[in-house]
Amino acid sequence: MMAFVIKMSACSSGWVGYGEAVVGRRTWGGLRGWLAAAGVVVIVAGGAADGSAASSPTAVQIDIAVQSAAVDAILQRRAAAVLRRDEGEFLADVDPYNKELLAAQKVLFQNLVQFGFGKLAYHQGAPQFDQALIDKYGLTAYLVSAAMEYQIDGINEQPVQTALGYTFVKRSGRYVLVDDSHLDSEYPDSPNQEAWDTGPVLVQRGERTLVVVEAGQTQLATSILSNAQLAIKAVNRWWAPDWKGGTVVIALDDTKVRSTDFAGSDWNGFAAVATSVYRWPADAGDDGSYVVVNPRERGQLDARLLAHEFTHVASAPYGRGVPLWLVEGAAGYVQRMPIYSKQTLDLHEQRDLVRSRYVNKAKALPTNDQFVGLSKDSSYATSWYAVDYLVGKYGLNLVLGLYQELAWQESTPARRDSVMTEQLGRTEQQLFAELKKGR
Repeated sequence: MMAFVIKMSACSSGWVGYGEAVVGRRTWGGLRGWLAAAGVVVIVAGGAADGSAASSPTAVQIDIAVQSAAVDAILQRRAAAVLRRDEGEFLADVDPYNKELLAAQKVLFQNLVQFGFGKLAYHQGAPQFDQALIDKYGLTAYLVSAAMEYQIDGINEQPVQTALGYTFVKRSGRYVLVDDSHLDSEYPDSPNQEAWDTGPVLVQRGERTLVVVEAGQTQLATSILSNAQLAIKAVNRWWAPDWKGGTVVIALDDTKVRSTDFAGSDWNGFAAVATSVYRWPADAGDDGSYVVVNPRERGQLDARLLAHEFTHVASAPYGRGVPLWLVEGAAGYVQRMPIYSKQTLDLHEQRDLVRSRYVNKAKALPTNDQFVGLSKDSSYATSWYAVDYLVGKYGLNLVLGLYQELAWQESTPARRDSVMTEQLGRTEQQLFAELKKGR
């Protein structure tokens, strides 16, 4: 079995330590981070299985700082190329011998320029180690996680981020991109699963909305944009009057985009979901959400469904401490309010139906784990009934204030009861007892 003995030098004064890179995948976080502090790594290939040096090893000296700087320069050039719409510069650092990767990167560029980035930057993260890449590409293989920081004009109120994973290899004296998917299994909800990573797309822009569909589906994009404008007005009128942000609506053929999995059993009943978008830097919280539409449900997409999801988009920056009955109840409340030129739902009939079918049979407000599976329908309906009752009794401003107060800290039963008692004079269970008694 071949082993690699990795030695490091703090300076020209000589060796100060060594470590062995074992076969298999591992993070460089400790080992390579420690080595990088020294600046120079010498990898000796051909050692014995026990890690002892071979009689005639081949040494490859790698300067970590130089390697990292070379990759930083590539990432900066790629970001600038998108902003300048320079396809040649974007592809200049891609392995010229990998025709499949070149073709995919060309599609990626053509997708990216459609989004209208006002800001775009790539930030190199921690280098990773994978023996399989060393075996495939040689000792200069450089696998790195990265953050894509971006801001879409009219959509993101501040910079947001998504994760990437790139593999670079030194060839003919310079580093080139040889793979952009090797870390996908490490970050299953992010790398190469954004809307621009899926294949050729069409992006249409409306007021505070971008719609992403398969290339050529202009009619679908136009229909979604029309409904989205109604949905935005509904959210501003019935829930968050101060919301000025926007969102991206993704309606592609793919069943797995961002963190969705419409092919999975738990996702079958969902027509669309709002998936979180994270601010830059990483600890800045949520910026909002992008709406991903179930491919099987695109024909059913209307302003009411989008109003439901846009309520989540508008509420996401408040925080994550809100119980799901209030999260989904608020979205259901906006969804049922007047959206078109006239109200098309009989709310009295809706209330009577939900009360007799679900509320009268329930024992408490739905818990967070009851919004999937067999209990999903009753949980969504009961949640709407609760929020509709609260708005009718206390007014929208108080309910929105309750939501915001619950959102910014961790959700626990004790804290929820404390906030609700302070705001409403009753706990969750006492609120549910009121719902059971009737209006």
